[in-house]
Amino acid sequence: MPIPFTARLLLCTALLSALSPVSALACTLWGAAGEDAGGGTLISKNRDWKPDHQQLINLVRPKSGFAYVGLIAQGNADPGLKAGVNEKGLTIVSASSNGPDKLREAQTEMRGVMRTIMASYASVDAVLVDAQALFSQANPNYYLISDRSKLLTVEVGLGGKFTTKLTERGVTSHTNHYTDPALAEFTAFKTAASSGARLARIDALLESAPRPLNAAQFARMSRDQAAGPNNSLWRTGTGKNTQTLASWIVQTPADGALRLHLVIANPGAAEYTKELLLDAAFWQRAAGPLD
Repeated sequence: MPIPFTARLLLCTALLSALSPVSALACTLWGAAGEDAGGGTLISKNRDWKPDHQQLINLVRPKSGFAYVGLIAQGNADPGLKAGVNEKGLTIVSASSNGPDKLREAQTEMRGVMRTIMASYASVDAVLVDAQALFSQANPNYYLISDRSKLLTVEVGLGGKFTTKLTERGVTSHTNHYTDPALAEFTAFKTAASSGARLARIDALLESAPRPLNAAQFARMSRDQAAGPNNSLWRTGTGKNTQTLASWIVQTPADGALRLHLVIANPGAAEYTKELLLDAAFWQRAAGPLD
């Protein structure tokens, strides 16, 4: 009798735990919705990765679909879109999964989910309608998506499994390990010390912050270094270890223009900050770099 997928996955996980390193762990995601966000939403990502590449901020106009602003990595083994906000007010950020590399590489995965969502979707509800098609073949990963009224957290596992969680009021957060009980076979994966520490810290900061939350508060949270170079929200790293390379914060009001606050800390270059008002005039710009 064939061994069920879940049993095979747990067996492989147990064998690999001693043989295979956990995938590169990176990024802290958090957001707020409803009254906690002043009636709209706030969404934030600290992007952590090895300091082996550069990032740029681009206005992208795909051949078909919506224009979007994207934080794009280039020059390393994992290039591409890392955060985006489109002209319809939909924002997406991602964080890497802690699934063992050998299990991740053993399945056929679809890339480009973030680009597809940016070009094709105007709301969280629309993403939810197509969730099966979007996420069942996606890379193991975590996504946080926002529109003007709600946040959507997506945990993508292996074998076509994923979960979604809506936040229409209050706050939410994610780092680099599975948390949804519906994905029990993946919550068994090893959780890195940094992922656990960062999740606890951002949750504590969100709980203690005065309401309503705003982008300035999120920016201060993003620079938190309470847990040292490797386990803080803003990670300076030691040696060639993972560092925080960018902070991406989008404030989306219930009505009116969105605002993007972006800090880019490219290796070997001076850190810089961009504040963009994403109003009607902004979306008339030509495609290309916004640096």
